[in-house]
Order: sequence, then structure tokens, then C-alpha cells
Amino acid sequence: MLGRTRAAVLASLRHPATTTETADRVGISLPSASQHTTVLRNAGLITTTRTGTAVLHTLTPLSTALLRNDSATR
Repeated sequence: MLGRTRAAVLASLRHPATTTETADRVGISLPSASQHTTVLRNAGLITTTRTGTAVLHTLTPLSTALLRNDSATR
């Protein structure tokens, strides 16, 4: 489920971001960022809050724990 790009998207959301900001942080297209955030949201790893036309993606406690464990093993 977590390939290299999707893992990078997840890690980039340590600081909440819009889809556009996420695409810029990871260096991927906006449609690709949208697709990756959809998969991560469906997996329960991020939450998405809509404000007007923008959406803000935030890590869930589960993904925060996963990222913390990943950092500890490096």
C-alpha cells in the first residue's frame, strides 16, 4: 500500500497541507497528489477538511505513530 511516493506524501503531512502544497513538497503533479491523499484517507492514515475550495490534509494518530516508529528505526 505504501510505495515510495505515497510514503513521501504521508511524511510530508507531518505539517498539515493542502493538496497543492503537498504536490509542491513532494514534487509530484496535483492530480497525483490528489490520488495519493485519497488512498491515504481511505486507509485511515489522514483526515481531510474542506474549507471552501481548498482541502487541508492532516495525519491521524495512527499515521503519526507509524512515522514516529519509522524514524526511530533509522
